[in-house]
Amino acid sequence: MMKAFRNEEWKLLTDEKYDAEKEKILISNYGRVKREIATNDFKEKKLTTINSFNTFSYPKKGKKSPSAFYVHKAVAAVFLKKPEGAKFVIHKDHDLTNNHVSNLQWVTQKELTMHQLKNPKRIAKFGIKPAAKLSEAKVRVIKKKLLDPNRRTRLRIIANQFGITTTQLYRIKSGENWGEIKV
Repeated sequence: MMKAFRNEEWKLLTDEKYDAEKEKILISNYGRVKREIATNDFKEKKLTTINSFNTFSYPKKGKKSPSAFYVHKAVAAVFLKKPEGAKFVIHKDHDLTNNHVSNLQWVTQKELTMHQLKNPKRIAKFGIKPAAKLSEAKVRVIKKKLLDPNRRTRLRIIANQFGITTTQLYRIKSGENWGEIKV
């Protein structure tokens, strides 16, 4: 027997692929899952992890073997209204184990992409990268160095200083790139 959390609400899983006649599965607004083992006697369903997401198995209509269902998708399907065009469920706090209904939201592909750009794990791995490597001020400094008649610094060293390629330096020098910046 499971102990209930304060303000915990349980609803029957509703999915067109789910076969409720084989096994009755209830979803909690806290992201917990339980199944009926006898009439009105429920047991917590065993969860597995796939790609850091909690999942559970459920009987599929017309299939003998069970299928996996993401807990966060089940909670959103049962407790949240799905807006038109929304196909994905996000965790607002980026914690994939926090499947509480208040932490979930239906989004479109574009909204999902924008949300993932703010993911702390992604930022830690890749950092925040602006669209351009150079600012106008840096381009002015580069152009001054390139146009200096007494320059003794090789182009490769200048390129390394600014984190660009020598090809990019040649394009800046010829005016193909950043031609609108005058020195």
